Amino acid sequence: MKREIITIGENGKVHIPTTPVWMSACEIASLIGVFSGKVNSHIKSIFKEGLLREDEVMQTLLFRDGSVDLYNLEMITMLSFRFASPQAKEFPSMDNRKTDRKEEQVLYYLCVMAKEDGTTEYENRQ
Repeated sequence: MKREIITIGENGKVHIPTTPVWMSACEIASLIGVFSGKVNSHIKSIFKEGLLREDEVMQTLLFRDGSVDLYNLEMITMLSFRFASPQAKEFPSMDNRKTDRKEEQVLYYLCVMAKEDGTTEYENRQ
């Protein structure tokens, strides 16, 4: 399985590869500047709340002596809304000017809207 990860340069520029993004909880934690335990906790919460479905945003990479769960861009973006780190705040404000991707590439935005009852809903935007 070929996979890429998102990086944030020292200048704050977000690089999203053109190939599919699949990252482990540890890689996501490093990217957004939080502890991996918190990322795992929020992932479980996102699934429990029904905001995302495991079969759509998660793949398991099997090794001879173990496995690791990988999450796609939709989950990474959803997680960025749940943390207040400077790195996490870069994701909701992403646009073509701040990324290294070519203009013809499509960025997916995750719009999270708070409802009056305190729950959230999301949708993909192209």
